[in-house]
Amino acid sequence: MKRSPPTTSRNEQRCPEVSRTGGATEDKQAIEDIVGRAFLTAHLLTGNVEQAESATIAAIDSWNPDDETEEVLFEKALAMAARARIKPASSYWNEPDVAGSCLPVELQRVLRLARPLRRCFVLRVLVGLPPRVCAKLLRLNSRRVDQYSCDACRCLGALDRV
Repeated sequence: MKRSPPTTSRNEQRCPEVSRTGGATEDKQAIEDIVGRAFLTAHLLTGNVEQAESATIAAIDSWNPDDETEEVLFEKALAMAARARIKPASSYWNEPDVAGSCLPVELQRVLRLARPLRRCFVLRVLVGLPPRVCAKLLRLNSRRVDQYSCDACRCLGALDRV
Protein backbone atom coordinates (compact mmCIF):
# COMPACT_ATOMS: atom_id res chain seq x y z
CA MET A 1 0.00 0.00 0.00
CA LYS A 2 1.38 3.35 -1.04
CA ARG A 3 1.51 6.11 1.56
CA SER A 4 0.52 9.60 0.60
CA PRO A 5 3.05 12.33 1.36
CA PRO A 6 2.47 14.33 4.51
CA THR A 7 0.41 17.42 3.91
CA THR A 8 1.42 20.86 5.07
CA SER A 9 -0.89 23.68 5.86
CA ARG A 10 -0.75 26.91 3.95
CA ASN A 11 0.81 28.64 6.96
CA GLU A 12 3.51 25.97 7.19
CA GLN A 13 4.26 26.51 3.52
CA ARG A 14 4.56 30.26 4.09
CA CYS A 15 6.53 29.95 7.36
CA PRO A 16 8.62 26.77 7.15
CA GLU A 17 10.62 27.68 10.28
CA VAL A 18 7.41 27.35 12.28
CA SER A 19 6.65 23.86 10.98
CA ARG A 20 10.22 22.58 11.55
CA THR A 21 10.07 23.41 15.23
CA GLY A 22 6.66 21.91 15.83
CA GLY A 23 5.02 25.32 15.77
CA ALA A 24 6.29 26.33 19.21
CA THR A 25 8.36 29.34 18.21
CA GLU A 26 8.31 32.89 19.42
CA ASP A 27 7.66 33.98 15.83
CA LYS A 28 4.46 31.97 15.73
CA GLN A 29 3.28 33.51 19.00
CA ALA A 30 4.10 37.01 17.70
CA ILE A 31 2.11 36.34 14.53
CA GLU A 32 -0.83 34.97 16.51
CA ASP A 33 -0.78 38.08 18.72
CA ILE A 34 -0.69 40.40 15.70
CA VAL A 35 -3.51 38.51 13.96
CA GLY A 36 -5.61 38.68 17.13
CA ARG A 37 -4.94 42.40 17.49
CA ALA A 38 -5.65 42.94 13.79
CA PHE A 39 -8.96 41.08 13.99
CA LEU A 40 -10.11 42.96 17.09
CA THR A 41 -9.18 46.30 15.56
CA ALA A 42 -10.85 45.39 12.26
CA HIS A 43 -13.98 44.37 14.21
CA LEU A 44 -14.05 47.74 15.96
CA LEU A 45 -13.41 49.59 12.69
CA THR A 46 -16.07 47.80 10.66
CA GLY A 47 -18.54 47.08 13.45
CA ASN A 48 -19.05 43.67 11.87
CA VAL A 49 -17.35 40.35 12.65
CA GLU A 50 -17.71 38.97 9.13
CA GLN A 51 -16.12 42.08 7.60
CA ALA A 52 -13.38 41.98 10.21
CA GLU A 53 -12.67 38.37 9.36
CA SER A 54 -12.58 39.14 5.63
CA ALA A 55 -10.23 42.08 6.18
CA THR A 56 -7.92 40.02 8.38
CA ILE A 57 -7.83 37.09 5.96
CA ALA A 58 -7.16 39.44 3.04
CA ALA A 59 -4.31 41.02 5.00
CA ILE A 60 -2.82 37.62 5.79
CA ASP A 61 -3.11 36.56 2.15
CA SER A 62 -1.32 39.69 0.95
CA TRP A 63 1.40 39.55 3.61
CA ASN A 64 4.84 38.23 2.73
CA PRO A 65 6.42 36.97 5.96
CA ASP A 66 9.82 36.62 4.30
CA ASP A 67 10.04 40.32 3.43
CA GLU A 68 7.57 42.06 5.75
CA THR A 69 7.34 42.41 9.53
CA GLU A 70 4.38 41.41 11.64
CA GLU A 71 3.56 45.10 12.01
CA VAL A 72 3.09 45.32 8.23
CA LEU A 73 0.50 42.56 8.58
CA PHE A 74 -1.33 44.68 11.16
CA GLU A 75 -1.15 47.76 8.92
CA LYS A 76 -2.55 45.77 6.01
CA ALA A 77 -5.46 44.60 8.17
CA LEU A 78 -6.19 48.21 9.16
CA ALA A 79 -6.17 49.30 5.53
CA MET A 80 -8.45 46.43 4.47
CA ALA A 81 -10.89 47.14 7.30
CA ALA A 82 -10.89 50.87 6.59
CA ARG A 83 -11.84 50.15 2.95
CA ALA A 84 -14.61 47.70 3.87
CA ARG A 85 -18.01 48.65 2.52
CA ILE A 86 -20.81 49.29 4.95
CA LYS A 87 -23.00 46.24 5.41
CA PRO A 88 -26.59 46.98 6.33
CA ALA A 89 -27.35 45.97 9.88
CA SER A 90 -29.68 43.03 10.20
CA SER A 91 -31.04 44.35 13.48
CA TYR A 92 -31.83 47.70 15.00
CA TRP A 93 -29.35 50.32 13.73
CA ASN A 94 -27.87 51.10 17.13
CA GLU A 95 -27.29 47.49 18.16
CA PRO A 96 -23.72 46.20 17.81
CA ASP A 97 -22.84 42.94 16.16
CA VAL A 98 -24.03 39.95 18.20
CA ALA A 99 -20.41 38.82 18.48
CA GLY A 100 -19.65 42.18 20.09
CA SER A 101 -21.30 40.84 23.22
CA CYS A 102 -18.15 38.74 23.74
CA LEU A 103 -16.14 41.94 24.07
CA PRO A 104 -15.53 43.81 27.32
CA VAL A 105 -18.23 46.39 28.10
CA GLU A 106 -15.89 49.26 27.19
CA LEU A 107 -15.37 47.90 23.68
CA GLN A 108 -19.07 47.11 23.28
CA ARG A 109 -19.65 50.82 23.88
CA VAL A 110 -17.17 51.67 21.14
CA LEU A 111 -19.22 49.51 18.74
CA ARG A 112 -22.28 51.62 19.59
CA LEU A 113 -20.68 54.83 18.34
CA ALA A 114 -21.75 56.23 14.99
CA ARG A 115 -19.52 54.80 12.26
CA PRO A 116 -17.43 57.94 11.51
CA LEU A 117 -16.83 58.60 15.21
CA ARG A 118 -16.01 54.96 15.90
CA ARG A 119 -13.53 54.63 13.06
CA CYS A 120 -11.65 57.80 13.99
CA PHE A 121 -11.64 56.88 17.68
CA VAL A 122 -10.32 53.39 17.02
CA LEU A 123 -7.47 54.53 14.78
CA ARG A 124 -6.58 57.74 16.59
CA VAL A 125 -7.09 56.78 20.24
CA LEU A 126 -6.98 53.00 20.53
CA VAL A 127 -4.36 52.29 17.87
CA GLY A 128 -2.57 55.62 18.41
CA LEU A 129 -2.01 56.58 14.80
CA PRO A 130 -1.16 60.20 13.94
CA PRO A 131 -4.04 62.28 12.50
CA ARG A 132 -2.46 62.37 9.05
CA VAL A 133 -2.25 58.56 8.82
CA CYS A 134 -5.83 58.17 10.07
CA ALA A 135 -7.01 60.76 7.57
CA LYS A 136 -5.36 58.90 4.71
CA LEU A 137 -6.84 55.54 5.75
CA LEU A 138 -10.33 56.99 6.24
CA ARG A 139 -10.19 59.49 3.37
CA LEU A 140 -10.88 62.43 5.66
CA ASN A 141 -8.89 65.52 6.54
CA SER A 142 -6.80 65.57 9.72
CA ARG A 143 -9.00 68.13 11.45
CA ARG A 144 -12.08 66.01 10.88
CA VAL A 145 -10.30 62.97 12.32
CA ASP A 146 -9.45 64.88 15.50
CA GLN A 147 -12.96 66.36 15.72
CA TYR A 148 -14.61 62.94 15.36
CA SER A 149 -12.19 61.42 17.86
CA CYS A 150 -13.04 64.12 20.42
CA ASP A 151 -16.76 63.68 19.75
CA ALA A 152 -16.38 59.94 20.27
CA CYS A 153 -14.67 60.54 23.62
CA ARG A 154 -17.54 62.79 24.70
CA CYS A 155 -20.11 60.18 23.62
CA LEU A 156 -18.29 57.41 25.45
CA GLY A 157 -18.06 59.60 28.54
CA ALA A 158 -21.80 60.18 28.39
CA LEU A 159 -22.40 56.43 28.12
CA ASP A 160 -20.37 55.91 31.29
CA ARG A 161 -22.76 58.16 33.19
CA VAL A 162 -25.84 56.28 32.04
